[in-house]
Amino acid sequence: MEYELIIEELKEIEINSFRNLVNNVFDEFVGKDYSEEGNESFKEYTETKNVIIRFSEKNSKFYVAKQDKDIIGALEIKNNDHISLWFVNKKFHGKGIGRKLFEYYLEKLLHNNIEVKTITVNSSIYAEKIYEKIGFIKTNEMQEKNGIKYIPMEYRASTNVT
Repeated sequence: MEYELIIEELKEIEINSFRNLVNNVFDEFVGKDYSEEGNESFKEYTETKNVIIRFSEKNSKFYVAKQDKDIIGALEIKNNDHISLWFVNKKFHGKGIGRKLFEYYLEKLLHNNIEVKTITVNSSIYAEKIYEKIGFIKTNEMQEKNGIKYIPMEYRASTNVT
């Protein structure tokens, strides 16, 4: 890659940049598959106050990929084993940014001696093939809750994280 990529934990002062990236990518690639209710549910989840609550409670971990101090990738993990948000700026699709974010998270688990056997995600229709490329498998057919359509998937950690 011709640019310097930095992957690190999100800083509180970056929350607005994080959610702006998430919402912009969502609007372009995911929201079109959702009903109005689904779009509203998603936007409520990513409202600044709700992200700040999850950030402060520490049951979610937030990671970002940055180029030249701009956030180009965003990952939120809940309870160490569920991906709640995972988005990459359109200009960086297909460049391995999402995979690098995920690998960074897996390294954090190892470093902190946190054992996780299975990581789950409720994939959007758009992202299903992307998750499969990384090693996730579909565990059920498409579901819908609060207007949000998703495909339950999981990743089985190949290493014992102990």
